[in-house]
Amino acid sequence: MNTYTPQGYLDLITTPPNYHRPVEVAPEYQPGDTIMTHNLNPLSHTRLPRYARGKKGVIVENYGACVFPDALVAEQQEKPQYVYLIKFSASELWGETHENFSVHLSVWADYIQGKIEDAPHG
Repeated sequence: MNTYTPQGYLDLITTPPNYHRPVEVAPEYQPGDTIMTHNLNPLSHTRLPRYARGKKGVIVENYGACVFPDALVAEQQEKPQYVYLIKFSASELWGETHENFSVHLSVWADYIQGKIEDAPHG
């Protein structure tokens, strides 16, 4: 059993956890790449919102490799992978009748179906 001092408890609750992990593979996607997310409907935990499943978006940034929450919850394994910031248009997510704005989501690599080669970058 761990024994903490008052300062030790304070440090424990005020230090944010670090979920970044080193990986030995290069990122599959680069900023500007147009991708399609998987249309998945798992029975367990997922961080991919239902409205962003099976949708087209553009990679904005690569945050590096992080623990994959789905695997951590389901399998008690970290399964680190790249997390990308992806820009989705409102019309892609909710149809043409919606206002012209964008939604940015952090998306783990396992949620991405693949790159769309013939789409314009932007």
